[in-house]
Amino acid sequence: MIWRFGQREIDAERFELRCSGTAVAVEPQVLDVLIHLAAHHDRVVTKEELLDEVWGDRFVSEATLTSRIKDARRAVEDDGRRQEVIRTVHGRGYQFVAPLEPRPSRSVDAAPSPAGSSAGAEPTGAPPAVQYTRSGGYDIAFQVVGDGPGDIVLIPGFVSNLDLRWELPPLAEFSRRLAELGRLIVFDKRGTGLSERTAPSRLPTLEERMDDVGAVMDAAGSSRATLFGISEGGPLALLFAASQPQRVDRLVIYGSFTHDPFVGADEMAEFVNERWGTGETFQMLAPTWELDERGMAQVARYERLSANPDSAARLVQLATEIDARPALPAIGAPTLVIHRTNDPIIPIDRGRSLAAGVAGARFVEQEGADHLPYRDSGPVLDLVAEFVTGVPAMTGADRVLATMLFVEVAGVPAQGAAETSRGQVERLLNRTEREVGRLGGTIVRATGQRLLVTLDGPARAVRCGQRLARIAEDLDLAVCCGVHTSEVERRGDELEGIGVLVGAGVARLADDGEVWVTRTVRDLVAGSGLRFEPRGANALDDVPGTWELYAAV
Repeated sequence: MIWRFGQREIDAERFELRCSGTAVAVEPQVLDVLIHLAAHHDRVVTKEELLDEVWGDRFVSEATLTSRIKDARRAVEDDGRRQEVIRTVHGRGYQFVAPLEPRPSRSVDAAPSPAGSSAGAEPTGAPPAVQYTRSGGYDIAFQVVGDGPGDIVLIPGFVSNLDLRWELPPLAEFSRRLAELGRLIVFDKRGTGLSERTAPSRLPTLEERMDDVGAVMDAAGSSRATLFGISEGGPLALLFAASQPQRVDRLVIYGSFTHDPFVGADEMAEFVNERWGTGETFQMLAPTWELDERGMAQVARYERLSANPDSAARLVQLATEIDARPALPAIGAPTLVIHRTNDPIIPIDRGRSLAAGVAGARFVEQEGADHLPYRDSGPVLDLVAEFVTGVPAMTGADRVLATMLFVEVAGVPAQGAAETSRGQVERLLNRTEREVGRLGGTIVRATGQRLLVTLDGPARAVRCGQRLARIAEDLDLAVCCGVHTSEVERRGDELEGIGVLVGAGVARLADDGEVWVTRTVRDLVAGSGLRFEPRGANALDDVPGTWELYAAV
């Protein structure tokens, strides 16, 4: 279905927003929101319905939905004051109020789609909004995706294209998984992709591109980040980490080098110059990536829209002039270096040499014969996830949304018989078990004086914690409770993952007799009658970033 309003139209089948026939760049989740509101324009759509339809089983806060509504209004030139397209119905939700002219999408002329390819022929939806910043007199294009507690700056290889990154499913999936770990900032280097082009003779130096990284971080509001350098992006990440250590939390280097990267560099540059735009360079970088005719056409287009042949060949030559070895001793950020055993472009000894030059760097050799990380990217991203979050990636586990109540017994009397103290705790645990059962919850883990309980909803978990605090007080004890709702990994009867660490950290910070919650929980229970007092931004043990916490009162 297509819904037209004024000069704009929303095309659900093509997953596109157009203005006067021209596609408007908009983040996929924003377009999902617009499509759902347009499809149900005859009624008010509740916030809960939008969260279910757009994000499904993945938990996000109401603040994220509010942000997407704001972006949706911006995309259709509406705002929260005028509300000529999207109206806020306070306490209920949103309604699409602009006059619509619906029509079937088959009335739009479209070329027939060829058969799919192993490269992933189907487009993955409109890319996130492209933004620009100035650096050295040039426009640098960048995108920001996700809203995690930390920032990840992805520094691509020698060429890239921000828009087409989201049309090739393996590249898009790679980027989305990174955006689950933190706020992903990705950019096209000066002279490539959507950034301002330069003559091949004026391509920027490594130092100039380092300035571009800083400019992009400034424009994205990022003071510190994890840098993820791929291939030729690795030396750039190394130099930035050495020269601006205050802006780098961690460093991830994949398939890269410090100097002398290629065997047969002149022949490679000649091949690139002659065959650029055919898809053959892409195939050379990922020889096990089987591409049919349509897949080759896709990657050929990616090449052509990332750089022209002369620039691409010149970038290959410039890579041979790089020498980042002097920067290595100055790098103090935790560093992870990943290299595939049979990388066809940059031999694995280049990666080993790089890791050996950075104090404390971890080197991981992975099986594989592709230079690009997007082919069989799961093991690479699992390593990155563990390195960035400190939590091992879970494989073979079910991912579920869980509301968790963590309880720590804090008020065991210092004086008195040990038997009496143990008896008090046992009575508390018995009454806790009855209370949790009455509310339909489950005690997942009980170790010593700590419990992990799951309940059906955050409001019920908060009230359960308050009830347990009163029971403990009656027994001359005190408990500290923390509540968090998050996607976690379930292995049998156990829950694992960063969400579990967050909830446990909240309980450890809570005062005796109090129930503390994350901002996520506070937003979810709006309208429940529960009241909260802010407890500020707090660092949690083993969890990156800071977390806004609140005490239930």
